[in-house]
Amino acid sequence: MRVPVWLTLGIAALVVIFGVYRMRMAFRSDAEDTQAKARKGLYAMGRRTHFLIGTVYLLLGGALVATSFGWNPFGNWFGPETTPTEIKVPATRSVPIDRLPAPK
Repeated sequence: MRVPVWLTLGIAALVVIFGVYRMRMAFRSDAEDTQAKARKGLYAMGRRTHFLIGTVYLLLGGALVATSFGWNPFGNWFGPETTPTEIKVPATRSVPIDRLPAPK
């Protein structure tokens, strides 16, 4: 089963948007930074951490877009060889022709 391209591109868009949001949080002012530290959780992280995580999200989103268009990060490391070998096709038809009368 293949994953549809529109699904991977949609998830990649969400990942990139979240990465841009994290990078935007890295450039907040000092007043916003002190206010965010009081809120705890995601907002309490330092600016450099937000920038680093935002960069990782942008790289992951870019990798999702690239794999949607055919890039394979592992190359031919895994799986069987996919180059076709000599195919032997039978000289006659292998599926019999339907000899039933036509419907009325």
